Amino acid sequence: MKTKLSVLFLILASVANTFGQTKTNLEIINALISQSVAHADSILGGKQTINLKVETPSALEVLKPKIFEAFIAKGYSIKTGTDLSEKSVDYTLFTVKTEYENSYSDGIFGGTMVERNVMLDASLIIKSGDKPIMPVQFHKEYLDTVNLNNIHAVENQVLPFTHAELPSLPLLSNLWEPIIVVGTLTVTVILLFTVRSK
Repeated sequence: MKTKLSVLFLILASVANTFGQTKTNLEIINALISQSVAHADSILGGKQTINLKVETPSALEVLKPKIFEAFIAKGYSIKTGTDLSEKSVDYTLFTVKTEYENSYSDGIFGGTMVERNVMLDASLIIKSGDKPIMPVQFHKEYLDTVNLNNIHAVENQVLPFTHAELPSLPLLSNLWEPIIVVGTLTVTVILLFTVRSK
């Protein structure tokens, strides 16, 4: 019986852990990069050898390896030279931005939630020889909600583009929780003394 209970507890704990983890802002940015490369893949037409040139602002240099990795994961052989016999791909990452908006209370004791919006803007120019085939602009977004108490866990302290200003907190909903707690305690004390006196 104890064995069955411990197995059930382990299963429940692993399920709760699986569903309870919030993606970090950097994980979402990496996923958006992969989505943009998947879009590029549909234009390029599948696995082949390409000359890949990646440009980013200096603040986003740290994301360059992820862009190369995403192309390799799609099955491309990467060259960084200027071999005109291969297709040339210029991938430019313009902006990566995180925003928090619209804070609200998640039930009476659920905590404060904020909407998280992570955005990526990039462009792709495919060249055959020295002639551009098709310039493409990408705008990718990811929108979800996170608990205000988890913001420090989803941001990366050394990467500014994973940070954003927090929205103003809902004042009225924050006042209700202490009022309900104090009211409940007051009613409980009154009932306790009323019942004991009878």
